[in-house]
Amino acid sequence: MAVGLLRDTDGRVLITRRGRDTHLGGLWEFPGGKCAPGEPAGTALDRELREELGIGVLDAVETLVIPHRYPDRRVELRVFRVDCWNDAVVAREGQPLRWVRPEALAEFAFPAASRAIVNAARLPETYLVSPAPPSPVQIADCVGRVEQGIIANAIRLLQIRAPGLDREAFLDYARRLLEVAARHRVETLVNAPEDWLDRLPPTGWHLTERRLRSLRARPSREGWLSASVHDREGLLRAMALPVDFVVVAPVRSTRTHPGARPLGFPAFTALRAEASCPMYALGGMTPENLPAVRALGAQGIAAIRGLLPEPRA
Repeated sequence: MAVGLLRDTDGRVLITRRGRDTHLGGLWEFPGGKCAPGEPAGTALDRELREELGIGVLDAVETLVIPHRYPDRRVELRVFRVDCWNDAVVAREGQPLRWVRPEALAEFAFPAASRAIVNAARLPETYLVSPAPPSPVQIADCVGRVEQGIIANAIRLLQIRAPGLDREAFLDYARRLLEVAARHRVETLVNAPEDWLDRLPPTGWHLTERRLRSLRARPSREGWLSASVHDREGLLRAMALPVDFVVVAPVRSTRTHPGARPLGFPAFTALRAEASCPMYALGGMTPENLPAVRALGAQGIAAIRGLLPEPRA
């Protein structure tokens, strides 16, 4: 099936409701439909949107490939971010449709296979990763830099990471950043051992590759669950858990990990072609890289230095 994720100029997402007499009838979904035998998914999407909504696709990028098994059938959703179309959207088949703010999508009932599409609709294009203070003395400076980066880049998603700090110093850093995030309405994930999260306000959890490997099932925690992946094996493991999104690194060389061999954009693109969850590119990323990364079908970029002001001398 070919599925379209459409946003209007106000950032609202288009959803439609399935007919009561269809499979999963009455649930909300993203517009699209079945591919004819041998029909490319992009061609099928354009045809389906013309039939359902009276629009022609002018610019679309495949972002997700979602296989899902229901009790009575198996489906594969090929999801496209539709950035441009012609004509006005009209319910040509009489189906209920709504333009919905991404944060309000949780109020609607979707088929299970659409979970990753809802996540993609809710997630922003830029994902800030906090700098790691070299010692507790630098915590206040790093907190200030993060707040400046949030304001300057309109950040809505923050990963709190500081592998060099001990537990008490990390918790102090995390609490300060959580206060900053709450002040600016930024969603957060913490990159730390799970039991450390129990001493913090509710937040999401980001898994290192080692922590991802140690899990056999998705933990029952509030908030986003994400993971760092570096190759196809890691991506498959993350999708099987499942996580809500992944950060693929390093895409380019970075000063933080000078010895790490970068994946490059061709390898990143190959991983994206198998991804059933949104992907961020990490490693040497700046806002200038965002259009190119989005054109590959990624959710966006993740960065530390690329989204922060330079530290004070």
